[in-house]
Amino acid sequence: MFVHAFAPLLVKARARAPELGRFAAVSVQIGLIFGLSGAAHAAGSGMPWEEPLQQVLESVQGPVAKIVAVIIIITTGLTLAFGETAGGFRRLIQIVFGLSIAFAASSFFLSFFSFGGGALVA
Repeated sequence: MFVHAFAPLLVKARARAPELGRFAAVSVQIGLIFGLSGAAHAAGSGMPWEEPLQQVLESVQGPVAKIVAVIIIITTGLTLAFGETAGGFRRLIQIVFGLSIAFAASSFFLSFFSFGGGALVA
């Protein structure tokens, strides 16, 4: 009588046994992969295109970014003010206007408040 009461549970447990065995095997394999693999030490690769890209990055973060941002803000502002735009094009102009203000805010307002670095938490 005791065995018959738990028979459905035993059937379910036997049905799950292959799933648990597969899960255990995959877990062991993943553990071995991470445990036995060598550490990948990050180092500078010295690729030939890194230097020109770094120069472009420094140029875009400097005065060029401020000039381009001002031009985009003025152009999109005038387009919104005097243009006969409607629908999707107006929405596109608004998005470009908002993005230009958002990206320019870091270079304008941080230099405006004489603050050009990250926050230092002590």
